[in-house]
Amino acid sequence: MSEKAAAEFKRGGLRVGDIMTKGVITGRADDTLPDIAKIMADKGISSLIIVNHEDKAVGIISSLDVVKAFGCRSEEQIKTTKASEVMTHPVYDVNAEMTLDKVANIMVIKNIHRVVVLSSDKSRKPVGILSATDIVKVVTRLK
Repeated sequence: MSEKAAAEFKRGGLRVGDIMTKGVITGRADDTLPDIAKIMADKGISSLIIVNHEDKAVGIISSLDVVKAFGCRSEEQIKTTKASEVMTHPVYDVNAEMTLDKVANIMVIKNIHRVVVLSSDKSRKPVGILSATDIVKVVTRLK
């Protein structure tokens, strides 16, 4: 992080769009858990945004959700478990212009680890994701 970005963060001026992961990977509510897990493994990601037929975010699945589902279902059940059965919903969403401190407060109050960043146009489609880990990385760079 640059000194300028660190100063912005200290002032509470660093924005979600400055650190979010852009170019989200999505899945569908009727995708099976093995399909979701394969996407996560292939892309090296720990969460996947679940979208509806209009590409609007309706849920999110983390690697922990997959592990929890695996721990309480048989192998046969896992094969047919749909994303909609294990996803976290509703999705908490923010926009890229929100300040990091505001979003961090939302995450603490709601006890969530990720928020979906939506486009600012009328479509409100997912354009990024911000995780607690992203914020921790920013904080570790402050000196």
